[in-house]
Amino acid sequence: MTPTAEDQTVELNDLCRDLDDLTLRQIDCVEEQLILLKKLEAEMASGFINLAKSRYIAGEKSVSMLQVPSDDSEVEAKLTVREDGENKWQLIKNENGTDAKKWFGVLVPSSLRQSQLSFQKALELIIAILNTRKEWLEATNEYKQKVTSKTT
Repeated sequence: MTPTAEDQTVELNDLCRDLDDLTLRQIDCVEEQLILLKKLEAEMASGFINLAKSRYIAGEKSVSMLQVPSDDSEVEAKLTVREDGENKWQLIKNENGTDAKKWFGVLVPSSLRQSQLSFQKALELIIAILNTRKEWLEATNEYKQKVTSKTT
């Protein structure tokens, strides 16, 4: 049985509505990415500025790569990134992990603490950007599938 003109119109309207929804979802994802990227830029700049202040205050030799453990050292990560069951990235905090500030002594400048916090926030923003991009790619692929399935 061939579809009537009315059935085809209803089907076409449903397809257009679905494509419109997917397009709006893509635009929302791009907008969210841009907002997150701007925040990431600010956190990274803050982290590097505070790191430079720490080097100025404590001395160039006090805050350098010389204090960072070598590859042979046993260091447990304070933060790790994993993919959850929904294929989203998430940041896992390990309470038993090594605090990197302690590599630079007991009395570290407050700017070093601020730098560490900025870089931790930057990592959280990167995870959010990755998840948003993944959602955007999913919407883009779904859009392409709907368009190609209708044209064939």
